[in-house]
Amino acid sequence: MEGATDRVTAAIQTLFRLGGSRRIHQQQAAAAGVSLSQQALRALERIAETGLSTPGQLAAKMDLDPAVVTRLLRQLQEADLVTRVRSADDGRVSTVEITDAGREAFGRVREVIWDQVRRAISTWPEAELEALATLLSRLVTDVQREPYKAVGAPVGPVGTPAGLVTRP
Repeated sequence: MEGATDRVTAAIQTLFRLGGSRRIHQQQAAAAGVSLSQQALRALERIAETGLSTPGQLAAKMDLDPAVVTRLLRQLQEADLVTRVRSADDGRVSTVEITDAGREAFGRVREVIWDQVRRAISTWPEAELEALATLLSRLVTDVQREPYKAVGAPVGPVGTPAGLVTRP
């Protein structure tokens, strides 16, 4: 079973690498007619998913520094893809919401990605597609439930085994 498990893990890692590739992102963005960085597109996706949110909430969801999110929001706002409005209750707080243009731009990118996958699997038998859909859903559920665990010797903060101190 270890051989099949390793092949599944390697295939998933390859898909992640493809998803994070700048070259692939540039191809997707060009096909969609959208000129956004990977991080800006990721921010737009989170805003589209969550609806109205504050920059702080968005930073927490994206696990990014608030200053980075502020810069991304400025880019998205200048492109008219999001709006940023000060709270009527507390002027220190602003909320961010996707615009129709932002929703449409994100939709184009998503459609380019989904279309590419649809074409890649278009000749697969329906039974295999159903099995894949079922197994991928199960995998997502199981991965979300299973915590990460240390493998091998614990590693210290600079790549040395924990507990070992190196002195010059």
